[in-house]
Amino acid sequence: MQNQIFISGQGYLPIEDLIQAGRSMSCLGLINGKMGITIALFRYARLSGELAYEEVASELLDEVCERLDYSMPVSFGDGLCGIGWGIEYLIRQKYIEGDADLILEEIDRVVIAMIHLRRITKIDLEEGLCGIGKYLIGRIHWGNGVKDTYCSAKLKEYLIYWVDWLDELLLYKEEGIKDVLDLLSELYDLGFYKVKVRSILKRLISEPQGVNWMINKNICF
Repeated sequence: MQNQIFISGQGYLPIEDLIQAGRSMSCLGLINGKMGITIALFRYARLSGELAYEEVASELLDEVCERLDYSMPVSFGDGLCGIGWGIEYLIRQKYIEGDADLILEEIDRVVIAMIHLRRITKIDLEEGLCGIGKYLIGRIHWGNGVKDTYCSAKLKEYLIYWVDWLDELLLYKEEGIKDVLDLLSELYDLGFYKVKVRSILKRLISEPQGVNWMINKNICF
C-alpha cells in the first residue's frame, strides 16, 4: 500500500501518522517509542527508495541518542536494552555507520552491573530477564566469518552468567516461559552453553506451556 507501513499488532498505518507519532512521543523505547519507529522508517526508506524517510529516521535516532539517560530502566520494551539492541541492529543492517562496541559501551556496563546485582525478578522479554538475554545475544558476534572482538568475548562470559541466573529464577517463576523458550532455543541452535541450555529446555518443555510451545514451533530437543 502506497505511503503506508505495516506495524505488528496495529496493521497498516499512514507513514505520515507514524512520523508525527515519532516526533511527538516522549518514550524513547524500542517497542512503544521512538527507537521502534526509527527502525520502521529506516526499513521503509530502503524498501521504497524514498530517502526523505531515511532523513526523518536519522533525526529521530539523533534525538534518542541525545536524550538517552543511563539511569532509565534496563528493560527491552522501553529501556536501555531495547534501545541498545536497536542501535546494534541498525549498524549490522548497514542503515547507519559506527562502532557498536564504542557506542554501546555504557549500556554494556549497565547490563553487566545488573547481572552482578541480580535485582530483576520478572522473566518476560519486555520488562524482565529475557530482555537482557535478547540484548546480549544481539550484541555478540556469532561467527559466519566475523572475527570475535574483546567486547563480544566478554559479553559471552556474561551470557553464561545470565543463563545461570535465569535457571535459578525459573525455579519459582512461571510467567514469560514462551520468551524463555524462544531465547534458549536460539542459544541451543548457536551451540552456546549447550549442555546447560538443553537441560533447561528439556525441563521446561515437560510443562504444559512448553508442550504448547513445541507444538506451535514444530520442533524437538
